[in-house]
Parts: sequence; C-alpha cells; structure tokens
Amino acid sequence: MTKTNRDDPYEGREQTLVKHFVLEKYLQRFAMIVGTWNDTINYVDGFSGPWNLKSGDFADSSFATALRVLRGARYALRAKGRDLRLRCFFIEEDAKSYERLAQFARETTDAEVVTKNSEFIQAIPEIEVFLRAGGQHAFGFTFIDPTGWTGFAMKEIRRLLLHRPGEVLINFMTSYIRRFAQSPEKIRQQEFEDLFGSAEFRDEMVGLASKDREDALVRRYMRSVRETGEFPYVCAAVVLHPQKDTAHFHLIYATRDMKGVEVFKEAEKAAMKVMEEARAEAQQRKREARKKQPEMFAAPVLHRAAYYEGLKESHAAAAHNSLVVLLRQRGRITYDTAWEAILPAPLVWESDLKEWIREWQGQGLLELQGLTPKERVPKLGRRHILEWKGS
Repeated sequence: MTKTNRDDPYEGREQTLVKHFVLEKYLQRFAMIVGTWNDTINYVDGFSGPWNLKSGDFADSSFATALRVLRGARYALRAKGRDLRLRCFFIEEDAKSYERLAQFARETTDAEVVTKNSEFIQAIPEIEVFLRAGGQHAFGFTFIDPTGWTGFAMKEIRRLLLHRPGEVLINFMTSYIRRFAQSPEKIRQQEFEDLFGSAEFRDEMVGLASKDREDALVRRYMRSVRETGEFPYVCAAVVLHPQKDTAHFHLIYATRDMKGVEVFKEAEKAAMKVMEEARAEAQQRKREARKKQPEMFAAPVLHRAAYYEGLKESHAAAAHNSLVVLLRQRGRITYDTAWEAILPAPLVWESDLKEWIREWQGQGLLELQGLTPKERVPKLGRRHILEWKGS
C-alpha cells in the first residue's frame, strides 16, 4: 500500500488509508508468526461494511484488505511446509452494504467466509460458536471498527475480549467521543457508561483541559479493555484528521504476547509516514480548491508537520518522565519492564527508549547490565538490566 494520489480510492478517506495500512502491516507479521504454531486463523470483523468504496473489487475495504494479507501469509508459510487455514466472520447491519458483503463472500472460494446481516452485539453468540469451531489450534483476531461510539458496549464484547488465544483491534472514534463525552443528556450518559463499562470515567475527566481530557478518555478506555479482557498489554495508535490538526480516532490494540506489541508498534511507526504524506495531499487539495488554482510544489514540500511533531514530542516527554519516575522508585528494572511501562503511549516506539538509554548512559545516570561482549544495545527477552544511578 502506498500513499494516496489523485487517482487513489482513498482520496478524501485518508484516515481509512492509514487504518488499513496499520491493519495490513500488522497482519502480515501476525499471520507469519501465528502460522508457525497454529494451523488456523479465525478473523472476525464486527462492522464490515463496505462503506464509501471507490474500487470495484472491494480492494479499499477492511475485510478485503485483511483477507488479501492473510492469503499472502498462507502462501509464504506453504513454502516452509506449513498449511494455514483461513476462517472469516463478517458482520454488517445495513442491508444494502450487507448485499455487497455477501457478494464478496460468495466469490471467495479459497477461505471459509461466514457473513451475518445483524447488529454486531446480536451476532456475538454466533461469533463464539464460530471461534470454537476453528478447533484447538486456532488463533482469533477480532477487529471492531464502528462508525460511531455505540454498538459495542464493554459488557457485551467481554466474551470476545476474553477469548484465548486471541487479540483485538478496536477503532476508538475519538472525534465523536471527544464531542459528546460531557453531554448532559441522560441517554448519552448511559451510552458512554456502556462504552467504558462504568461511570468512573466521568470523575476522571473533571477539571481537565480539552487535550488532556481526550488523552485521559483514551487511557481510560484502554484500561477498561485491559481489565475486561485480562490483557497484559494494550497500546494505542493515533490517526489524525486529514485536514485538521486533531485526532480522528485511535486504534486500540490488545494482546497477551509481547511479540504482538513489537509488531503493532512497528506497524504504527511505518503508518505515521504514510499518514503525514496523505494529510499533506489532502490539505493541498483543500488549498487548491479554495484558491481555484494548482500549487507549484508537491504537497509534502509544503506540508507543515508541526502538529504531528508536537504531538509526538508531548507523548514522548510524558513517557520519558514516567519511566524516570519508575527507575527512581525501583532502582533496577529489566529492559522489558521499561518497554512495558511506555508502550501504551501512541507515537512512542522502542527506538525512542533506546535513545533515552544512550542519553542517560552518556550523562552517567544509568548503567546497562547483562549484555554479552558482542551486544551493544539492549534487546527484549534477554534479561538486560537498567540500573538508575541518578538522583
């Protein structure tokens, strides 16, 4: 997948391009890893659509993107003597969209594709049956990608979050949730309590400025997913609005395996370059439409990434400071523990952690222990130790 252009089906849907890029990059590695020790992948898409497609072959839909990537992994695994069975369950409520979804399923002959025309929550009992039917050596991946903030109450999706082995990716529609989180309307209050699984989030928002409140809402939802699904690792990737300096949504990823975090964070990092290129083109189109004339230079040349860079700096500073506090409190922690402490933050990657460690070593604030003579940098899973020497 490449950045958008004037003939691209993602023009005007740049946020969807980024979402599909993350999904694609993650699933590529996910399927190759899972396929080495499981013989089946159960892929569930709870809000399949399709919506607003511009391609005639479903190529710009999430379900077709996912199946294409999983097929590629299956082909690669066959070269290694592994056979990967692909099973998909796609759910869509809208009748017209479902007709197209069912058409896609009928045309798919190399994977098991089950579809259902219903609300996502109503389909959960059947999803559970579907997951169990995959057998003991099946791994589940559930993608919850709504167009709003309703239809996936925490208490309802609990059974899917608890499925093992399994992971989940949830589109947390930040732009909608930010707008209505403080709504006084009683029905909205209940909707948000259902979304988060409790009413506690409201007390945690009191007194916070707009941006801080948004970050707190995301963290609170991540905590609900972690506690409800009993996931040790939950992290988020932010996807910005194509034409505005604000978050459009966050992709919340939950797993029980540190390797999954590593792969997701790599996908997030790669997606950010695609996102900024796509935003540059979207903003250029807006300027050209307003001026009614084309600009001389390409969009990336004119694009100001100040908002993105400031956002990354803010998240990195918060993660950096929280890690310093942890090091001061404990004195010695493993490299894995340090990574686990910062991984929930969007726009913070392992490369940032390694850079901080180098800086602290250079300042005499930290000693790195446990490396072999041939190792120069700490690595996950090696029991490398960070010992704080600062005050």
